[in-house]
Amino acid sequence: MKRIGLWSLALLGFGFAIGFGLWAQSLFTKAELMHFSVNFPSEGRAETTSCCNVGGPWAREHGDDWNDYPAGGLLAYGDEGALVVDVGQQGLIKRTLQPGLISISSHWLRNVGTQPYRIQIEMDMCGLDMEWLTFEANWDQETQSSTRFIEPGDTFSMDWFFHIPTEQRNQATICAGELRILDADTGDLLTDLPVKIVNSKAG
Repeated sequence: MKRIGLWSLALLGFGFAIGFGLWAQSLFTKAELMHFSVNFPSEGRAETTSCCNVGGPWAREHGDDWNDYPAGGLLAYGDEGALVVDVGQQGLIKRTLQPGLISISSHWLRNVGTQPYRIQIEMDMCGLDMEWLTFEANWDQETQSSTRFIEPGDTFSMDWFFHIPTEQRNQATICAGELRILDADTGDLLTDLPVKIVNSKAG
């Protein structure tokens, strides 16, 4: 009986850990600290590397039906083509301590093209107070451009922090913004990724 009780407790603890992990992951990917990917160039704007050379889920899911890289989305190989932050899904601690601070992060600004690019990043978020943060040494914040060329298959990283005013937090759509990646040397648009901040609990 004692051994059965110990096994039951162990299974219960394991189930709780898995459930808590999934719950925490859903919070972070939807509402609190979103990690996402951006592919450039996308949507036929320039020649790209074969999906099978880059690898990842594109090669497995699309195979011969491959068309072009999505602009980006959640996690390392997001293919949603958009990013949606839902403040209505924030956890209790976040709602209590920092309800108006939103953080999104991409360590996968990925060059899927066939040539090196020096990129310029534009983030249009409806005039919200915003901060940029990167640990990249080759970054010029004044021009919001990389100072190194990003080789095919290589990545760049950037974090953004948004401050939502109290009077806007209960709006169903807080902001319908956009992230744009441009060729810093020519000004050509390489990728645009819609970024929305919504509140599913509004009203």
